[in-house]
Amino acid sequence: MNDRDHKIVKILKKNILRHGALSLADYMHICLTHPVHGYYIKNEPIGTKGDFTTSPEISQMFGELIGLWIVQVWMDHQKPEKFSLVELGPGKGTLMADILRATRMITDFHNSLELILIEISPSLKSIQKRTLKGFPAQWKTEIKALPNQPTIIIANEFFDALPINQFQRKSDKWMEVMVNLKGLSGSYSNEFCFELMNPSTASSEILINFENEVPEEGCMIEISKTMQNIVYCLSKHIHQNSGAALIIDYGKEGNVGNTLQAVHKHRYSNPLSSPGQQDLTSFVDFKAIRTYAEESGLIASHLTNQGDFLKNLGIEQRAEILSKGLSGNDLVLHQTALDRLINKNLMGDLFKVLGIRSAKSPPLIGLET
Repeated sequence: MNDRDHKIVKILKKNILRHGALSLADYMHICLTHPVHGYYIKNEPIGTKGDFTTSPEISQMFGELIGLWIVQVWMDHQKPEKFSLVELGPGKGTLMADILRATRMITDFHNSLELILIEISPSLKSIQKRTLKGFPAQWKTEIKALPNQPTIIIANEFFDALPINQFQRKSDKWMEVMVNLKGLSGSYSNEFCFELMNPSTASSEILINFENEVPEEGCMIEISKTMQNIVYCLSKHIHQNSGAALIIDYGKEGNVGNTLQAVHKHRYSNPLSSPGQQDLTSFVDFKAIRTYAEESGLIASHLTNQGDFLKNLGIEQRAEILSKGLSGNDLVLHQTALDRLINKNLMGDLFKVLGIRSAKSPPLIGLET
């Protein structure tokens, strides 16, 4: 561990020694988004040299089809002269570059959109600026103060990285999973461990909707207050201004089970090892997103898997067209990319898709019949 890596450990230790064990949400927040040493602040996590790969990096077809989905939503809203196109966590800018390339010939579309990218990572922001060079864009670090106009929001592998609290049922009550120092002797331990503790006042407020549930002993649930706040914020904006959001991520209906995982160099690792040096994620609770959106007056689509969604948008036909100009290894790579995106044993079923829209908007293509 070099000195830079060690600093995030010292920050975590200082917090625990001063205030006691950290909630999992606080641990994830520090590890991922500390303003100087956080994983997303100082690393370039995406790609073969990073820790994970996303669908846009696998094939241009993914972004092309998302671009056409956006155009259809824009057309269904009567082609507003001005609308916001917002991407949450744009990664290396690959998805947005493919979206803009696929839609450049649509009359008036580019002239109408105001591109807003929500990004906290300085290194990724620099890459995005190079990738999207020549196209006017605004960068923000928070999802606030979006222009009051129709809005289309894209979130591909964004919600899985938001901090979560974990609670486990023990002796007929909820206990919270906390991060503490292992074998603590003075201030000499660098090893972290999970411990079950009584929930704090703040955590008890998070649990309020589960007070009347009586799950079986040992049952674990995960709740993201950050996700709740973001979905409420976006839903309120769409409700007031019209529009839609497309959420693509790995997840499921509900929040039962321990889904926390860490990935380093494309391999799973211990979430408590190498703080700040590895990605920390959990399964997205799509049932919660739907609930928050509907409470804000929006319509949520049924949850579908990525493979079916891309097929509904015509990825197989697009793949066939692109394959006509390929041969040899290029053709094999093209076919492998398609399979990886839609095969139910690969990303096709692991990743889910949910659309939310204003109540007055038409049904969403590929998601609603």
